[in-house]
Amino acid sequence: MKKYLFVIFTLLFARLNSQTDGAPLKAGDKAPGFILNQQNSIQSFALPYFNRLVLLHFWSTTVHQSKVKNKALNRLTGRYKNAIYKNADGFDLIAIAVQSDKKAWSEEVKNDSLTNFINGIAQRGYNDDVCKKYGVTSLPTDILIDENGIIIAINPKIVTLEDLLDEKKNFLPIKKDVVGTIGHVSNPDEVLKFGKLYLFDAYYDSLSATVTNANGGFSFYDIKLNQDFILKTDNKMDIITSDPLAIYNTRGEHIVDSKTMDNGFVFYIASNLSYKLTSDNNDEALNGIIGEVNVVKNLTFLNNGAALNAKDEQELQPILVMLQKNKTLVVNITTHTDSKPDDKSAMDLTVKQAKTVKDYFVKKGIQASRIKTLPKGKTEPRKICKAHTDCSDADHKQNRRVEFMVSKN
Repeated sequence: MKKYLFVIFTLLFARLNSQTDGAPLKAGDKAPGFILNQQNSIQSFALPYFNRLVLLHFWSTTVHQSKVKNKALNRLTGRYKNAIYKNADGFDLIAIAVQSDKKAWSEEVKNDSLTNFINGIAQRGYNDDVCKKYGVTSLPTDILIDENGIIIAINPKIVTLEDLLDEKKNFLPIKKDVVGTIGHVSNPDEVLKFGKLYLFDAYYDSLSATVTNANGGFSFYDIKLNQDFILKTDNKMDIITSDPLAIYNTRGEHIVDSKTMDNGFVFYIASNLSYKLTSDNNDEALNGIIGEVNVVKNLTFLNNGAALNAKDEQELQPILVMLQKNKTLVVNITTHTDSKPDDKSAMDLTVKQAKTVKDYFVKKGIQASRIKTLPKGKTEPRKICKAHTDCSDADHKQNRRVEFMVSKN
């Protein structure tokens, strides 16, 4: 009997010990509550946290990478904190400094103006209870928790984090084509021809790549705005110039000068400038309040455009939910195809596709008067093909698209 009791006690102790030491959590797990030391108080955090999305950001003033990340996350939190979400009541970032030096932490919070964070400190380091509960063993560590208190991502890249938050929002992010020209500062007409360009977000996550044309023009398709960008030239290119390069928009306005880096050129484009590089040169930043939403979908359709497949319906779901929840919104549906069909066949196809999408929305309860269709055939290609054989399959796919503009009536 004593032997059995010893085994039971051993198993129970092992289970309690594993909970205390904080076995690594994973997406889908329930996020545990915790107590956090703040500047002049101690606060208990229960999860879910007031029906809000929460990012736990573990960092330290002694870890340079986490300090750099603070600045980008502070800007991100400012954009998403009071956004309108489908089921959540907002977004908060709880920044937990894992260090014993409280003075250095306080100075860092003040100097970097981390006012968008809920700031706290784990002064026992990795032995602090909150670190053990979340299995934190390195910095920075980021854990995204949904409005139900469930972990949905661990250490997501910034682009992934924004995508996850956007999926939760009641409005889709604005995506537009980012276009412009690269020329010299002293002479904008002296342009960078056939130069390879790479577009990154603020974390240097790669977003897209392109090549400038003979006029120095560039285009990046379906880029989510309201974020900072980094544009780099290919360092392997033979660019010899003592004159810095600059980016100009389609109106010829100077946007930003380049900086030299690793034998190449880099452009830092703040979010308030990215709007000047859209095809319509929209100068107004949204500041988290979206009244107009532009989205591009590559729907594949069935029966030569007469029906949607299951994946198409899933792609349309966020737009449908938006229209269902807000009766003041209207949608324009613009359909495009590639250069393969003749003009009449191309127009007939996009007419049919536009009708198919409209019929789907009407079937789901959206009034027909709130839906406008604009079939374009092949008249507005993104990738111009002299003959359809000049374009690759990827080029044709870019041209086959359905554009949605959702706005207030």
